[in-house]
Amino acid sequence: MTVPARILVTGATGAVGSAVMRALRAVGHTPHGVSRRGGEGEHHSAWHIGTEEPPQELRGPWDTVVHCAADTRWNLPDEDAEDANVVPLRAVLSLAGPETHFVHLSSSFVTGLHGDITSPSRDAYRNSYEWSKAHAERIVNAERDGADIVRFPIVMGSRADGALDRYSGFFWLPAAMCNGAVPALVAEEKGLLDIVSTDDVAEHVIRLLDSGKPQGHRLSVLGRGDGAQRVGDAFDTVLEALNDWRAEHDVTPLDRLPYVTPQQWNRFYLPFAEEYLDRAQVLKVTAFRAYQGYLSVIDPFEVTVRVADTRDVLYRSIRRWADTHGASARRVPRPWRA
Repeated sequence: MTVPARILVTGATGAVGSAVMRALRAVGHTPHGVSRRGGEGEHHSAWHIGTEEPPQELRGPWDTVVHCAADTRWNLPDEDAEDANVVPLRAVLSLAGPETHFVHLSSSFVTGLHGDITSPSRDAYRNSYEWSKAHAERIVNAERDGADIVRFPIVMGSRADGALDRYSGFFWLPAAMCNGAVPALVAEEKGLLDIVSTDDVAEHVIRLLDSGKPQGHRLSVLGRGDGAQRVGDAFDTVLEALNDWRAEHDVTPLDRLPYVTPQQWNRFYLPFAEEYLDRAQVLKVTAFRAYQGYLSVIDPFEVTVRVADTRDVLYRSIRRWADTHGASARRVPRPWRA
């Protein structure tokens, strides 16, 4: 491939964006990163995308733009999700010329409840994140003659050691297991929990750049598909990783939490227990409601790029989380009482 003169990576200090930056440097590129607070080095700019004009050094056109910036929280109000995931995309598109190879990172969950991104209705999606990312994909399809769209499921750390530049999203689970924030795992035990490594995403981006700007719109869906871990097996992996770490640090091991299906929890357990919960317990239970849909996926994603097995990635990522969040990982959960 001809080395692009200018490569811009948005969200360059995030979990995925930082991995993309490292992968680009590893193959000889000098990408320019952008993030809200900026990063280290001369090839990084601070820009609150969508709320202010871009700094002079970011003015386009660019040869390649890899748009990683996103707010992956599932519980944002709709307006905030649009401000976080749609408005910034429009601002970044303004930096791309007709010949720019535009790579837009999306989510496997973007197809919502009906299996596609065509509906603008909020009711077609589980949450505001899915809805806003679907809107973003429709914009890319409408405003770019050619572009790469890359979808992927839950992201863990590097394959080598589980390292992540930012631990968020799924890492509510080890924290909750250690601090006793939830009394049970509300999930379909035989559901599928598809996971990729940041390495998988970054390496795929490199392959796309090597292949050149596509004619038309090229969709990649990364994941394990029907080879993904079952939810019960994935939770056992998390528990194993935590208890191995706790044993090495002389901390009491965690017990395996009971499973309750979302239907059982929402129809029977929660209505009965809610009147006996204190305010803090109610807030914890309400916050974790957003995750139920993702722990109850029975049908596998149809992937176009099947990644290698991710059980070890999950184990190493949880261990690495514990290493970097030692105070949380050492906590001993207390039983819930009325």
